[in-house]
Amino acid sequence: MDRFDESFDQRQDGDYDVAVVGRHLAGGWLAAILARHGARVLLVDGPQTPGTRPGETTVPYTTAVLELLAERFDVPEIGAFAHFVDLPPAVRAASGVKRSLSFLHHQAGRVHDPKHTVQFNVPGEHNECHVYRPVVDEHACDLAARRGAHLITAATVTAAEPTPDRVRLTLSNGTQVSVRYLVDASGTALTGDAGDDTDLALRSRVLTTYMTGVEDLGEVARLSSYRQATPWSAGTVHHLFPGGWVQVVTFANHPEGINPVCAVTLSVDRDSAAVLPNESEELFRTVVARYPTMAAQFRRAVASRPWTAANTSRRPLHATYGPRWIAVDRAVGVVEDFLSSDISVAAEVVHATAAALLRVLDGAEPAEDALAGVARFQHKLLAYNDRMLASARIAGADFASFNAFSRVWLLWQILAHLSLKRACADAETEGSWSPVERFGDGALWFRTPDGLVPLLAWFFAQYEDVRRGVRTPAGAAQAIFRRLARSRFVPPLYRFAAPSARYYKFTSTRRIAMLLWVMTVAPKDFQRLLRRENVTGRRRPPAVAPAAERVAAAAERR
Repeated sequence: MDRFDESFDQRQDGDYDVAVVGRHLAGGWLAAILARHGARVLLVDGPQTPGTRPGETTVPYTTAVLELLAERFDVPEIGAFAHFVDLPPAVRAASGVKRSLSFLHHQAGRVHDPKHTVQFNVPGEHNECHVYRPVVDEHACDLAARRGAHLITAATVTAAEPTPDRVRLTLSNGTQVSVRYLVDASGTALTGDAGDDTDLALRSRVLTTYMTGVEDLGEVARLSSYRQATPWSAGTVHHLFPGGWVQVVTFANHPEGINPVCAVTLSVDRDSAAVLPNESEELFRTVVARYPTMAAQFRRAVASRPWTAANTSRRPLHATYGPRWIAVDRAVGVVEDFLSSDISVAAEVVHATAAALLRVLDGAEPAEDALAGVARFQHKLLAYNDRMLASARIAGADFASFNAFSRVWLLWQILAHLSLKRACADAETEGSWSPVERFGDGALWFRTPDGLVPLLAWFFAQYEDVRRGVRTPAGAAQAIFRRLARSRFVPPLYRFAAPSARYYKFTSTRRIAMLLWVMTVAPKDFQRLLRRENVTGRRRPPAVAPAAERVAAAAERR
């Protein structure tokens, strides 16, 4: 397992060991971890760090990554971000719960057809979140400060100058700071080149804001017409249409909720955006007006803050790291928030970055090698998610095609979640974190069931064929359902291969059926995933603050 040399914080070759630029979730988590292990950490914003990014959401896989961060790096407070009920009351009041993911496919000029709906309900043992970023980001940064990071709020970093033995930072108040290593997680490239879209599969114009007056979707798409659906606002709503989507995240959807705004994100193809109005509000209204059900939901909605608009972009690999710095998260580019990917990816990158920097500070690995490894992993991770979202955009042109897409996406989420939890258990048994450090494999950085990786490669190829015009959307959908039906590692009780099974609920009956399947006919590499808590729904106890003596010991080391 990891061993951290408690003497490295005594070195006097810089003001700080690490500067983390970006006061948000990823920056706060990383700073908290490094400070917990004795590093002298500066946490500060960059020149244009987006401080109020609208509604991001979690899924069970996010939970597994956050629990890994909490356990591996001994910062149990990070585990609380994985479970809504464990967050502080003020954070819960501002944020929302997430009990489902709903996908409604729309046709221009027509009221939404209930048959063009897919809804995945989150299993009851999970406590997924709609995180209200202004409050949750601040909570993460407060955690970093409590763990010993130096938090600067009155100034920002305006320039960074890497040198052979340190990085010199200039703050907006004129202060000069010397650090041994820089992690740039801001919204502006302090180092390297800016991003572009030359290697992106999904090229989008993304608009985000908070809105008041958004109609409860249940008032315009009544549940009585959707026989198996659960209340829309209890989860994340995705309105799909050819060339784009609108995501709606509600915060005041639980008894403690007092936040009146909804987070709204519109994403449209760059080519489509080129013929739409340039002004963000006008562009949004033009798009939703085409779809009567969407138009009804937003007829009284008012943006409560200016729209943020940006084109998706990503820096080339060579421009994301150097001998003493690495760019992560928002500093790498603008990515989509669709399918709850953003927080998961941020947590995955924090895991790799924290492990690498602690090895560097402990003298166990040269900095350039460690940072290059993290950069390569991040590049592969972002490329994988780009392919997944590009496939979603292609599939979104046709409901049958998206219906098929959604099954493979959920299968990947379920198997990744179970596989990561199994890998964490293996790490504990082996006394080594190597089971969760297969970073060279990219997005699947732990062992997964045989057949999943080939299935995903084949799956992406189907949508690439649709994009190229050599396969129809209907043909791709049929092929995907056939492949799911004959894949042995796909649990049949999920009915992923049945196009008509558009509502997913993991009931007690299904848990029993899952257990019987695992005990009888499931492939062995799937059987190893099913730990007791995964089948019964038992969850770990909530994360708690460390004992007072551990806090005192950590403070003394710093």
